Amino acid sequence: MRRVDEHPYRTAWRTRDLHAWGEALAADVVLHSPVFTSPFRGHDEAIELFGVLFDSLGAIDITDELAAGDSHVFFWRSEVGGRELEGVDLLRSNPQGKIAEITVMIRPLVGIAAFAGAVGPPLAGKRGAGRAALLRVLTPPLKAMLALVDIVASRLVQRG
Repeated sequence: MRRVDEHPYRTAWRTRDLHAWGEALAADVVLHSPVFTSPFRGHDEAIELFGVLFDSLGAIDITDELAAGDSHVFFWRSEVGGRELEGVDLLRSNPQGKIAEITVMIRPLVGIAAFAGAVGPPLAGKRGAGRAALLRVLTPPLKAMLALVDIVASRLVQRG
């Protein structure tokens, strides 16, 4: 159940109620992922993606919420695959009050690889077992490479 004055985004992550979340989305919602250059378009793609997100991600701690006009911004933290993530989700609503656009940003870079490894294979699996298997093979080297870059680059650019 939605708490009084609680934004549907916050309710969705608290309850993981995909049906209620779907009611908050516009039919032509566009979701910009931190992993892919092509956005997810339309209600059905967004619901499919959030179903995977709700199943794949652990607890989401929403640390801050800002609102202005038709925009809401949520700052959050989570852990995926042993990696701590910080994220910012910008939501814009249409004149009817439905969420029409979502833009997701995640840091650090190595966390994006962990996110991709957790979400990519199950999402690809909805298109076929071969696609899921391919992503299960491709994401571990990406995670390892970005973990190494994180360690080496930090030492190269930071003082002391």
